[in-house]
Amino acid sequence: MKLSASILKEIVSTKVSVPNAHLLTLPEKVMQFGTGILLRGLPDYFIDKANRSGIFEGRIVMVKSTDRGSGDAFGSQDGLYTLCIRGISQGKPVSENLIQSAVSRVLSASAEWEEVLKCACNPDIRVVISNTTEVGISLVKESVEAEPPQSYPAKLLACLWARFSALGGAHGTGWVIIPTELIPDNGHLLKEIVFELARFNQLPEDFMKWLDRETHFCN
Repeated sequence: MKLSASILKEIVSTKVSVPNAHLLTLPEKVMQFGTGILLRGLPDYFIDKANRSGIFEGRIVMVKSTDRGSGDAFGSQDGLYTLCIRGISQGKPVSENLIQSAVSRVLSASAEWEEVLKCACNPDIRVVISNTTEVGISLVKESVEAEPPQSYPAKLLACLWARFSALGGAHGTGWVIIPTELIPDNGHLLKEIVFELARFNQLPEDFMKWLDRETHFCN
């Protein structure tokens, strides 16, 4: 079955958990660099679970960082996909099928970079998640004015610079940044590279202070 927002109310089954329609109207609060299975099966699942519990109440804008593959499949299903959970919990078998509703849309960095930067300026966006493979967190000295920059750290810096410029560097406008690339101390490494790129691009000191004070890089 091809999923869409319009047919959710027609799905009547004890074998799949269907999201409430109001979950599709929640505001975008997360930018995610990467569209892969790890992100969809772990952090995106927990965001969807928090939304269902009325805790987080926010959706995810996915940014497709590479030209490989297509994001059209997400758009054709209104960002919906089915997560199948199989395993053992407390000695008992677990089998669940859940239609996930946390993804609002997918943007292509190469084709829709202006829209990506527009999202970065949205005050509601508070969290950034990434999985750009282990080589994604690497230093490439390049301009943040590129459309788009090549590397993930430079893309992230360009978004941070756009956000700072749009929101005036106000207190509370920074991000919590959660890289899930499988390397030790990934948050510390990403922070070092972002600051090095900011210096390379000769970004102003008030931005550097805002970046240090308001942005939290998690390992």
